[in-house]
Amino acid sequence: MGYLISGHFMLERPNPERVRAALPSSVGFGIYRHESVAVFAIDTFRASKPSHYPLSTATPGTDLPLQLPPDLQAVNDLYEELRKKGTANGLKRSYISLSRMLSAALAQPLLSAFSDDEGSDFACVSRSGTTARVVARCGDDLVLFDNGRLSITKPEAKRTLHAVLSKEFELFTGKPATALGLGTFDPPDVFGFVPVEDVE
Repeated sequence: MGYLISGHFMLERPNPERVRAALPSSVGFGIYRHESVAVFAIDTFRASKPSHYPLSTATPGTDLPLQLPPDLQAVNDLYEELRKKGTANGLKRSYISLSRMLSAALAQPLLSAFSDDEGSDFACVSRSGTTARVVARCGDDLVLFDNGRLSITKPEAKRTLHAVLSKEFELFTGKPATALGLGTFDPPDVFGFVPVEDVE
């Protein structure tokens, strides 16, 4: 998965003890701060295989809920429709669940993301354990779940790297996506993030 960025972004420094308590034991994590903009990130990964570079590996969904709660039944139903079309992989249900868990534990909003150069472009915003917004590229469709309303549109024909994540990052943080190197094939080393502390 080239140019993959996978992680969870927030504006306040997360408490590592709360992060650990929220995650299943199969999921490890690291906490990072950005060198030039006031943004923090949580990297999640398989606990038995720590990440060598932050925000660069997929989080295993083995111990994360895939069936979403009743308030997201429309998303569950859409996933089944997309599965029949073979485009459901863009809708990352395990990341939605993980995002909800972390936002509840940390008592702050966060943006969770999975975006690469192989067709995946997903972002969701969680607040206080609930899902406020989901945006995902699913084949030729752009899925948007915003404050309880679900819509599907056709995005621009031209695909650009990290397009969904770039827009959602700027909306969520108020910071330029270019600071992370999003949308470019020459991002800063480790997307400009440095470790806050050793947490595991």
